[in-house]
Amino acid sequence: MPSGASVLACSPLWDVPSDAISVIGGPSLSLQMALYVTLTSNPDLNLLRLGNPTTPSAESVEVARHFPTTLNPTLWIDYRPMILIPFQPFGGPGGAARQGPYYHWGQQYIYLSLRQPIELGHQTTHRYHIAQAAYDQQRWTVVQAELRALVQTYRFFQTAVYRREKFKVARELAEFNEKILTSLQNRLEANLVPPADVILARVESRASRQLAKAAQQDYIIALADLRNQIGIADSAGSAEPIDEFALPPCIPPVTEQELIEIALQNRPDIHAARSAVAGTKAAENLARADRIPSPIVGPQYETDEAGLQYIGFVYVTAIPVWNNGGPLQRQREAEHRRACQALQQAQQRVVAQVRSGTVRWNGAVGLVNQTRGLSSGLARVAADLEDLFQQGQADLTRLLQAQQRVIQLKNTELDALWAASQAQADLLLAVGAPTLIQGILNQPSNTAVSAPAPSPPPVTSPSPFTSAVETAPRN
Repeated sequence: MPSGASVLACSPLWDVPSDAISVIGGPSLSLQMALYVTLTSNPDLNLLRLGNPTTPSAESVEVARHFPTTLNPTLWIDYRPMILIPFQPFGGPGGAARQGPYYHWGQQYIYLSLRQPIELGHQTTHRYHIAQAAYDQQRWTVVQAELRALVQTYRFFQTAVYRREKFKVARELAEFNEKILTSLQNRLEANLVPPADVILARVESRASRQLAKAAQQDYIIALADLRNQIGIADSAGSAEPIDEFALPPCIPPVTEQELIEIALQNRPDIHAARSAVAGTKAAENLARADRIPSPIVGPQYETDEAGLQYIGFVYVTAIPVWNNGGPLQRQREAEHRRACQALQQAQQRVVAQVRSGTVRWNGAVGLVNQTRGLSSGLARVAADLEDLFQQGQADLTRLLQAQQRVIQLKNTELDALWAASQAQADLLLAVGAPTLIQGILNQPSNTAVSAPAPSPPPVTSPSPFTSAVETAPRN
């Protein structure tokens, strides 16, 4: 072997730990499956759906729809079967002396009264509206969490695919440099190239191998983030994305104002804020209604010991002297004003987010269109230059420069696609329309991805959910 052939020792192309190799190369995972598994297996979503004992539920709404137990009628019975009446209890006329026994038997005493509390301010209706608003707000909070989880899964999925493609590009460069190094070593043995070219090729090969290992580690981390977000079981812990790294045409060609209108109609946090406004308004109405005393009315019947019968009507009411409910009403009015201001701030935030997301999306799409296909033309030129190099008609430096430019353009295309996918995720989250999630999946249906978990409620209905508890309270 010539003197320059063993300047640097050859090392294996891949020096990856066995545990890292076991992470890569698992079962496939599509975007549609990733979104579905997120809705069904994400532990945070499942815990939020379960709630806690203080979380509003359909049962609490059903309870509030009925009258409270305090409004049940009350039956009063006063029965005195033994009555002893003294003779002339007031001494009689002229202070005559008592004759016979001191007591004698009287008739039975009976008192009956049926008393019914009456809510003059319709408090039960207001309590029902409060419970319904709290339940709707809780449901919209779950929908918001589901939407965020879906968008976050889309982010992680696209990032994993992006890291996979970056790993492929880095591996392609490493394989190319290894092939050039092997060719130069063979030509060095025949004294056809100087040793300096072999040294340069070996440096490039080692550097590209290290870059490939770093890209592989980034891919492994992206896969771990995706699996953690999905919440898949241990048996599917080695799943990898199989979709191509492309930008799905899920954003319809609409203007910024149309996107703002869609966001204001579909954003779950806007619906939750509206439910909060409705709840505080119902609480204000309840405080105002509580200022009206709830009387207790009903018929009564009485028979005294002398046999006299009384038939009448009872009316019991509180007199609001020490506390007429005014402070509580003013507190509820202040809470309602704060809820209205919070709704306005949420709407302004939505408008700003949609505008920012639209600008970012348009810029990212423009960059993708500008960079698409640039590397393919230069790759053909680099391939021709490699053929000339193998024929001894081109030097190593120009070949390496051309190949590096091809890799740079490929990385630029991948970076532009990844930036566009993240901008798309921001816009999806800003608009909040469940149908746009379906657009990611490129399916003809316009319904959102559904799962056994609660699905997003229709946006066209003024009441966000239909259930058995949405009937009017029975008064």
